Amino acid sequence: MVRITFKGMVLVVLGLGLAGCLFPGGEEEPVDFWQPTLSPDQTRLAYIAKGEKSYDLFLLDLATNEERVLVGLERDIVYPCWSPDGTRIAFMYVQDKDNWDIFTVEVETRTVFRVTRDAAVDANPSWTPDGRILFNSNRGGQWGAYTIAPDGTNLQRISFSRSPQG
Repeated sequence: MVRITFKGMVLVVLGLGLAGCLFPGGEEEPVDFWQPTLSPDQTRLAYIAKGEKSYDLFLLDLATNEERVLVGLERDIVYPCWSPDGTRIAFMYVQDKDNWDIFTVEVETRTVFRVTRDAAVDANPSWTPDGRILFNSNRGGQWGAYTIAPDGTNLQRISFSRSPQG
């Protein structure tokens, strides 16, 4: 049995307040940027922030504090992830209402490349140590994990089909 004391509750509420988890008046504080990801060499920070038309991918040089838009497209960009060598960033971009695909951008040239081209949702990209992109997708109506080369070739399903849990 867990016994909750008044002192314990005060400490929990105080801790949450100091950590920024409580918002006065029940309103959330505005967030300036989301999904920060640090470059492998720890010199740059990529993140999502509100751009002119949508949520764009920004890059911050940590030594100079210089910020620039790395990718600004017509629709929202989410879930940036650095390649192991720090030359590219993979991200999700919505093509149509429910069609998210995986893209990459070359950090130095800002060249954007569409990696996946499927009507399914391709989501949550991350890089494998050998430079492939790992993501999950609902191809065929069931979610699974896949890897693909950054040039869009050699798609491989690496997991079983998992039925929804209730």
